[in-house]
Amino acid sequence: MNSFWFFLDKVQDYMKKGAAACIVVMAAITCSDIFLRAALNYPIFGSEELVSIFAILAMGLSLPYSHKQGVHIGVEIITRLFSKKSQAIIHFITNTLSAILMTIISWRIFIFAQVGSQSGENSMNLQIPMYYFAYILSVCFFIFSLFIVKDLFLFFTETNEMRAVVNNKQETNKLDNNKIEIKKLGDNNKR
Repeated sequence: MNSFWFFLDKVQDYMKKGAAACIVVMAAITCSDIFLRAALNYPIFGSEELVSIFAILAMGLSLPYSHKQGVHIGVEIITRLFSKKSQAIIHFITNTLSAILMTIISWRIFIFAQVGSQSGENSMNLQIPMYYFAYILSVCFFIFSLFIVKDLFLFFTETNEMRAVVNNKQETNKLDNNKIEIKKLGDNNKR
């Protein structure tokens, strides 16, 4: 299982680099369009479409990295007041529902891409087939859902490891208490 998580982390690293490249391309297209519009009165044809496409790709490709870094928006004002056990239960429920929702979104975007490929839907100005980007976005959401499942898996393994540590500490304390009692009994026998 660790090799799968390692592979998933590598995929996420490439996706992060792809998202950064999309942002750079978006900035280059926007700056070039503004410069050419101002200096030569000749804007880049279809620049709005290209920027929109790269924005969609940047958003989709950055989802796993954002999840891994924990930078998604979360409202934890009330849940911080709960006990650790309650927080863990809420964390488990929200991650489970998130994984299900992201898988459904991935599936529906995939169906949308299939319909787009059958109907031949293209962008308005540049006539770029849009279903390619829908397929990419579908894969991005699916990988994002795998990262949420990874968190659920780690939640259970870490919880079991923590239980083992706590149980081990309790057993150590019991042994220490038994040693103290035996020592006291030995001291009483000597008297």
